[in-house]
Amino acid sequence: MSLKRLFVFAGLIAMVLTTGVSVASASPRVSPEFATQGRVAGLTATQINTLQAEVNEYLAELGGKQTALNRIELDGATIRVALPGEAQPRRLAHETLDANCDGGYADYHHFCTYRNEYYTGTHIDMYACGVYDIPESWVGPGSWDNNQTAGTKACMMNDAGSVIFTTKPARSYDPTGNWNPVDRMRNC
Repeated sequence: MSLKRLFVFAGLIAMVLTTGVSVASASPRVSPEFATQGRVAGLTATQINTLQAEVNEYLAELGGKQTALNRIELDGATIRVALPGEAQPRRLAHETLDANCDGGYADYHHFCTYRNEYYTGTHIDMYACGVYDIPESWVGPGSWDNNQTAGTKACMMNDAGSVIFTTKPARSYDPTGNWNPVDRMRNC
């Protein structure tokens, strides 16, 4: 576990011990527009609140702007959040141009990271060259698909910024990777 992840975990434990309140006890505030997106997609109130709570965690940690109930836009990347237990994030609202990581395959010019193995769960679509943080909650098994321009390699780094793994040139992928040592990455 990286120092950063250890400090986050210790902080959550301290909050629970000092306040006596569960970190997940309060319902997150969901905008009316995003709540409607969820209801139209057939989600329950619990599922809508679950998605919003997870989106709030990503926003607090990584920044960006929430643009749909389960979508965050970062500079050069998009996070799409899957409901717990579901293989892929659901399409909500009018998301027709956002299939770059859906179905487990990165579209051309994209580097996709997946929270779970075999290209499932919440994913981050990195479409612009840059350095991106990997969420603190992404520990254990995961996967990635590098379908950027031919020959492009990505570098995975630890919390000190040292490169710990360089992918093979695009097109390359790993259905059973490990997010434990990875804190950020440069996708190009």
